[in-house]
Amino acid sequence: MVSHEGSDFELELRLAGRLRLLRSDGADITPTGRKAQGLLALLGAAPDYRRSRVWLQDKLWSTQPGDLGAGSLRQELARLRRILGDSRDCILADHGGLGLDPDRVRVRLDPEPGEWELTGEPPEFVEGLDIADPEFEDWVRDQRLAFSERYEALEPPAPKAEVRTRPEPPAREEKGLEPPSIAVLPIAVLGDHEDGAILATCLAVDIIGHLTRFRRVDVIAYATTTNFAGAGLSAAEIGARLGARYITQGTLWHMGAKMRLKFDLIEAETDRVVWSENVVNDCQDLFEIEAEIATAVAAGLMVEIDQIERARIRARDPESLAAYELCIRGIDEILRVDPDGCLRAISYFNRAVERETGYARALSGISRAHGFQWKYRWAQDRMAALDRAEEFALNAVDCDINDASANAGLGWVALYRREHDRSLAAYRRAMQLNPSDADILAEYADALKHSGSALESVPLFERAIRLNPYASDHYLKDLAHAYFIGEDYETAISTVQRMRRPRLSSRVLAASYALAGSLDKAKRTAMELRQVFPDFTADTWVASVPDRRPEDSERLLEGLKRAGL
Repeated sequence: MVSHEGSDFELELRLAGRLRLLRSDGADITPTGRKAQGLLALLGAAPDYRRSRVWLQDKLWSTQPGDLGAGSLRQELARLRRILGDSRDCILADHGGLGLDPDRVRVRLDPEPGEWELTGEPPEFVEGLDIADPEFEDWVRDQRLAFSERYEALEPPAPKAEVRTRPEPPAREEKGLEPPSIAVLPIAVLGDHEDGAILATCLAVDIIGHLTRFRRVDVIAYATTTNFAGAGLSAAEIGARLGARYITQGTLWHMGAKMRLKFDLIEAETDRVVWSENVVNDCQDLFEIEAEIATAVAAGLMVEIDQIERARIRARDPESLAAYELCIRGIDEILRVDPDGCLRAISYFNRAVERETGYARALSGISRAHGFQWKYRWAQDRMAALDRAEEFALNAVDCDINDASANAGLGWVALYRREHDRSLAAYRRAMQLNPSDADILAEYADALKHSGSALESVPLFERAIRLNPYASDHYLKDLAHAYFIGEDYETAISTVQRMRRPRLSSRVLAASYALAGSLDKAKRTAMELRQVFPDFTADTWVASVPDRRPEDSERLLEGLKRAGL
């Protein structure tokens, strides 16, 4: 290892304990993304601070195809350089490899002075950095063992004469400045232990795999969580040791062809169960349905975590929020679907981008907010709003091509520009990146519906409803329209009646009643619609519906006209 002691450096990378990247003035610029931290750790631990691109790709994206993994590495490198700002050239890159400039970057492998005596034992190599990739898990495990042996050979610093105390824990307002982390503990097995143990492991590993696709949450590796199986520790204790905000605990009863899975999501700090799911199945081959169960459980976990995070962040002072929390606050505002909330959302998203340049999720949020200003006619210059929506959607994809929400945002803009093939391609890319995201699934179904594939969209809408019941009204509204396009008016009406707030779909309901021959109900629905939207005109609204086939829009207009709109 090259020695840099006594020299001046722009950046200092600390690998003992929690990974930190500091500027020469002491400013902490540690990236929040686990892949970015992993990339720094892989380079910092190299003998000459350099690794080949193929080697790095294999350690961080071993489960992705070669071209996709190479693209992921390029995007993470670009993201890291944006975080470094004026020091971006401290990362050296050529066609074959990447490295840290040894003349500008110092890597510290030993504990900080006084740190060892405070903890009572040597800190762990990149403590808490766990990435759900089997190759990285193997590498970091070997590194931690090697560095543990290295520390054992070192003498701890002698204690100072004065009495020292542990630093005060950070104030509560400073907690949660990064995306939440979750640890999926091994699932306990009752009944037929041999097959049940295999099924339980498959479920846990697949749930973790699906969770890693949600880039708004950090997932702790399964190899790490297995160390806590049967340890007799509380969720709060496990969460504190792993640095996890959420813990899952599951129990699998397996007897022959029958199984029951009880799965709990626990908020670690409070040791409180915040969500619970029971899955009962009777199947001759349980492993055939294992993947579907894992997808549903992972989606349910993320839906509940999103709800909790929004509520937690909503109660905090906006001035103290970090980039992640500003983004969540923006999402919370945009979900209100009102003009003032949309403006507040743009403000929060912009502040998130100011704090973390190239933050794809925030850029995608800005895109969607401008898109809503166009769609709901809140913007004075609607076409300018749609142009801005596309600009920010493209920027989000450029910043992180592997962000599913960014690709979905581009698909949304393309759909309302009536570029249907481009829209479907973007949504398919988003689905490939995260097939467990119910919102993306429903948006893809909506794009299919408007592209002339209404029947193909129906099972996708139903699956989205199962994955995220919180948003069922939004999905049911679009599903009813899919049945309308398929000329199944009775099913369209019954779908609207499944909604908690059927008025959200009063346009399609009025047109469905009219074309189904129930003119009295159609006119009554139209009157209710007029009370809420007195300026509504059927021609203007239908003109904004992005149907590929003119006959679909013409039939909708006919139904609305018959209803008296």
